[in-house]
Amino acid sequence: MAKSPQEIPESQVHVDTETFTCPNCGGVMKFDINSQKFACAACKTEQDLETLSESVREHDFKDYLAREAASIPFEGMAAVTCQNCGLEMTLDDKQVAAVCPMCGSTQIAQAKQHAGIPPEGVVPFKFDRQDAQNRFRAWAKKRWFAPNDFKKLYGEGALSGMYLPFWTYDASVVSRYRGEGGRRRTVKDKDGKTRTVTDWFPVSGWVTSEFDDVQVCASEKEKRINNILPYNTIENTKPYAPGYLSGYYAELYTIRADKAFDTAKDIMDRTMHSLADKDIRRRYDDSRNIKLKSTFSNVTYKHLLLPVWSSAFGYKGKTYNYLINGETGKVSGQRPYSAIKIAIAALIAVAAIVLGVILFSGNDTAGAASAQSTYGRDNSWHGSVKAEIQSSGRSSGMIYCFSNGRGMS
Repeated sequence: MAKSPQEIPESQVHVDTETFTCPNCGGVMKFDINSQKFACAACKTEQDLETLSESVREHDFKDYLAREAASIPFEGMAAVTCQNCGLEMTLDDKQVAAVCPMCGSTQIAQAKQHAGIPPEGVVPFKFDRQDAQNRFRAWAKKRWFAPNDFKKLYGEGALSGMYLPFWTYDASVVSRYRGEGGRRRTVKDKDGKTRTVTDWFPVSGWVTSEFDDVQVCASEKEKRINNILPYNTIENTKPYAPGYLSGYYAELYTIRADKAFDTAKDIMDRTMHSLADKDIRRRYDDSRNIKLKSTFSNVTYKHLLLPVWSSAFGYKGKTYNYLINGETGKVSGQRPYSAIKIAIAALIAVAAIVLGVILFSGNDTAGAASAQSTYGRDNSWHGSVKAEIQSSGRSSGMIYCFSNGRGMS
């Protein structure tokens, strides 16, 4: 079966495309992201991708350790390691990697064969490199506190298409919960003033749920992937075929499925906790101190490869990375902050607060209303600023206290 061509810039990966030739005209065959077909770029001849199985199979979790111990070789694939950041990735055995897609380092170790549990399925890329760049450009323009020249430089990082390893889990969960349910009532004090009090009672019960494709990234190197989840693995997963990966990086899993299942259980337990909370609130006004004891059964798993566009770019001696979900387009990135912009925003917030205090202290009803209106707008703006900072994985105590309208602390 013909394989897809070079998708990573020539400076990063060289691909021998002789095995990807069209049987009709001799042109280059590739997986076309826009049409979602494996086709010739010249004459548009289409071919079916040769998959390793007819469907994406779920495996019984009880058999996982035996499969891992078998250490099945990845046919036609080689593994390389970045000596700078430790990233391990697979390539078609015809490819030679020169640059790490995560850190931009050229310290790539010699290729070797890799073995393990082969991927059962893949979610193909849904948009191409140019579209990914446009999505990141739109994201960057909304970073209010980024330096102005950053918005001119972020596009210099070359985007690399890569697949990240995931384990997905199905499970039936039954949880026994214990906690407290609260009933609110109104009481009067000796002065005749009313207040609300809550009486708490011990409660217990059972909640159940079925989980389908709980997603856990199997990479220890990529911590930001949760910021661009989820993927629609239930509807969009295709049986694995090497043709999907040709010309792309594919990171090897470094977290085994038994360890990743602990993370999956935490995810499922959060859902069970929410169900227990709702169950208590059907009978009470409030709930608290909920404790769970969960039983997981009918657990199955599968190994999937999910698409991301990744890049690293330099700014004033530091390297910044960003990821774009290759299916949904959701962006998560690192970027520098402008101290001048943050200081100006802080001064504006202080000025708004001081103005409001002056107007209120003067008992100027009209002025107070005006100040309240002005501050309300500023408070909303600073709330947006706070959200923008937190979305990038950073927090600012200064902006946080201003956005809450409490002044400096």
